[in-house]
Amino acid sequence: MNLRRAFCTAGLAGLVLASSTWAQKPTDKPVVTKVRIGAEDDWRPYAYVQAGQPAGFAVDLVRAAWEAAGVEVELVPLPYARCMREVEAGKLAGCFDTLRDARTEDKYLWHKYHLFRARIGIYGRSDGPADPVNVQALRGKRVGVTNGYDYGTAFDDDPTMVRDVAASDLTSLRKLVAGRVDYALVFDRVATEIAANNPTLGQGFRLRGVLLEPSLYLSFSKKFPAVEPLIARFDAGLDKIRKNGEYARIEARWR
Repeated sequence: MNLRRAFCTAGLAGLVLASSTWAQKPTDKPVVTKVRIGAEDDWRPYAYVQAGQPAGFAVDLVRAAWEAAGVEVELVPLPYARCMREVEAGKLAGCFDTLRDARTEDKYLWHKYHLFRARIGIYGRSDGPADPVNVQALRGKRVGVTNGYDYGTAFDDDPTMVRDVAASDLTSLRKLVAGRVDYALVFDRVATEIAANNPTLGQGFRLRGVLLEPSLYLSFSKKFPAVEPLIARFDAGLDKIRKNGEYARIEARWR
């Protein structure tokens, strides 16, 4: 090998070595390939546990968005209040489904576009007054709510509201039918599902008004390490399934 060729060969080898070393520098940010997310375990049809596994409309959306983003997701089913505590403590990257409003805005980090919108119904007893009810009419009444849930600032920030906190929407509706509360606040599709699975109970309550129709999100923890790139990946995945029709297909399955 002549001297010129030796120098060229050594230079090329050095370039390859330098490139490989640069790609593995400790300062390079690792690509996220797996994430643990909390999923509510008792909010049918949006998020619940079936045969030991998370299921529901929101569950399918979240899984599809992470898959489209190239991230493997482990869903951890938990009661909603506990799920949110785990997120606030930084033990989980996020939890769903969270109502985003002035009360929650600064507690968590958010993706750009909501998962879905849903209506919170005001439910009364079937044998009670049939007049439409709004948030103002709830003042001075005993209102059933579910532990850890948010109901919008008009209700949550009003100190005159008398709240009766239950462990679940089902329990809240049972209290309503039993006459222990005057009204219960439950998302309308959840109430419909409860009535379908509990026909006798379902005959005892009726929709009397709509509290609001909020946007629901996957809320991210401010304390979870390197969470910002995760949010960007989720946003990209959610955008992708909206554009390629997968979001609409999931929505159609859960109508």
